[in-house]
Amino acid sequence: MGDLKAAVIGTGGAARLHMQAYQGGAHTRPTAVCSRDRKRAEDFGAEFGVQAYTSIEGMLAAERPDVVSVATLEWDHEAPVLLSLEAGCHVLCEKIMAHTIPAGERMVAAARGAGRSLGVNYNYRSVPAHRLIREELERGGFGVPALFSAHMHAFLWPHLLDLLRYFFGDPVEAMGAMVDDQALRPPVSTGPSGRPWEFSAEAGSEMLYHPSVAVSASFRFRDPDFVATMSGSALVPLEKNFWSFALYGTEDAVVVNGATRANLNGTASLGAIAERIAGLPACSYAESFVLSVGGFVESVRQGRPAPVTGEDGLAAMRLDAAVVEAVRMGRVVGFS
Repeated sequence: MGDLKAAVIGTGGAARLHMQAYQGGAHTRPTAVCSRDRKRAEDFGAEFGVQAYTSIEGMLAAERPDVVSVATLEWDHEAPVLLSLEAGCHVLCEKIMAHTIPAGERMVAAARGAGRSLGVNYNYRSVPAHRLIREELERGGFGVPALFSAHMHAFLWPHLLDLLRYFFGDPVEAMGAMVDDQALRPPVSTGPSGRPWEFSAEAGSEMLYHPSVAVSASFRFRDPDFVATMSGSALVPLEKNFWSFALYGTEDAVVVNGATRANLNGTASLGAIAERIAGLPACSYAESFVLSVGGFVESVRQGRPAPVTGEDGLAAMRLDAAVVEAVRMGRVVGFS
C-alpha cells in the first residue's frame, strides 16, 4: 500500500497536532484542511502547505482522502464523521466521540455499513507508561488487581474513563457523588469548558464530560472482583498534575504521580514496575498525538481495527452517562 492521503476537518489545537502527525508520518501525505471559517482554513492551509476548503463535501469530492481526522468541537463531530464515512474514508475522530449516545450509535453504525474504520483519538493510551502497565496486567505482573484509584484535572476525566477500560475492561456497576456549587466554580480560564451538555444539578445533560467543582465515582469489576475509584475537579492545577493514579495488586503495585504536558509518564514509585516506568524517555502531549495518529494509520494500512475503535468510544460515553445517572439517582447503576 502506498502513502495514504490525509485530510483534517477543524483548525484548532487538536487539528494542528493531527496535521503535524500526518506530515511527519512515514506513510501519510496530508493534502487538505476544512473549516467553516474561510480565513482560519486558508491560514492553516498556508502554514502546512495543504489545500483549504470551507465545504466538507467539496473537500471530500475534490481530494478523495483515504483518512480523515475530525477535530472540530465536540458537539460538532457527527456530521463530519458521517460525511467522511459516506465518501469512503477511514475516520479518526477526536474524543469525546459525540455529544449524545444516539449520535455515537449512528456513527458506529455508519462505519460498519460503509466497511470503514472509525477510530477515536484517546491519545493517552499511547503513553509508554500506560502501555507498559497494560502489558503487565495482561501477563499477570501485578497478580490479581485489588484497587485502582485516580484523581485528575477535569479536562482529563474522559481520558481516565477510557484508560480505566483500557486497563481493566468494563465494570459491572458504578456509583458517584458530585459537588456543583456555582459559588465554588473556578474562573472560566481554568474551569469548566462551557460545553453545552456539561452536567449540573439543573441541566438535563446525558454525560458529565468535564467535572466542575468535584466529582467522584466508584466502579465494581468482576473476574477478578475489585474496585476502582476516580475523582476529578477543575480546581486541580492542570499544568502540575494532569492526573495521578495508583494500582495495587496481589503481586506488585505502582503509583504514578503528576503527569504533565511535558511528561505524560509521570513520576512512578512503589514497586518493581515503577522502576521500568522511571527508565522510559519522557512522552510529551504532542508526542502522544504522533503515536496515536500513527497507530491509527498503521491499523488502516494493515486492515486491522483501530487502536481505539468507535465501539470503544461509545462504551466510554456510556460509562460517563452511568456516572451521571448514579449521581442524579443517588444509587448504584448496573451494566448489563
